[in-house]
Amino acid sequence: MTASIVLPIGRRQLLAGGASLFILRPLASASAAPARQQDLSRVVCIGGAITEILYALEQQAKIVAVDTTSQYPPAALREKRSIGYMRAVSAEGVLSMRPTLILAMRDAGPPQVLEQLRASGIPLISIDNTLSPAAVIGRVRQLAALFKAGTQGARLTASIDKGFQELAAWRRTHPARKRVLFVLSLQNGRPMVAGKGTEADAIITLAGGINAAGALDGYKPVSDEALAALAPDAVLAMDHAGPGIDASALDTPGFRLTPAGRRRALIKMDGSYLLGLGPRTATAALDLARHLQAV
Repeated sequence: MTASIVLPIGRRQLLAGGASLFILRPLASASAAPARQQDLSRVVCIGGAITEILYALEQQAKIVAVDTTSQYPPAALREKRSIGYMRAVSAEGVLSMRPTLILAMRDAGPPQVLEQLRASGIPLISIDNTLSPAAVIGRVRQLAALFKAGTQGARLTASIDKGFQELAAWRRTHPARKRVLFVLSLQNGRPMVAGKGTEADAIITLAGGINAAGALDGYKPVSDEALAALAPDAVLAMDHAGPGIDASALDTPGFRLTPAGRRRALIKMDGSYLLGLGPRTATAALDLARHLQAV
């Protein structure tokens, strides 16, 4: 799962963790809603952030189907039909829901399926998948405008803005920065770690941490020797991440040579909360920052 990181200010200010990091500015939408009136009676959501935002905007009655990353709120997967994983949807599965509108995160796929959906004549709107304070607010504003949910949208954006201000305040009073290694899974005993351009990289940065694998692009497996050289202060993983991502992983040779392994510093958080790109992003980043402070 990858995402571009668009920072609202300069990198030097970001690393300093100043309050100006969280000044929210208008975000140019990747795909603005068409001017004509949309039929919103049967919406298919491809991306958990879209589902979470629409529920927060009280528009869930218009949703007929969601993808399996729509983990929050939990009611979404109970109440709505599933179209499978957001990067492996099928045109037939989506179209069988008889949608009047398809909302898809920019990194949904496969690409050829999205082309088939566009060719079907059903309106498809692509939603930006950047993880930054401005982008989170931008997604809410875009969807609130599309669904004519101005009151709910204003309330939600105010709550999100407050969350980012609280995060900025925490970072000002806790300037120490820890090296964090996000481990997606273990493959043949080798950790698959998150480099730059990933949601994990972005949330670590928002929390005031340093991505220990920031020199890598995307997700890459690393050897024991490379793991030792990355020298993370803490290992970050998702709950239910995969076989081996638990405290015992820190006993493997590569991890034992790292500060995280010696301190038994493993942080596990819910994946949709940590990497979901939705309204809870600021809260997740603050929770992560507090976990890092305790390391």
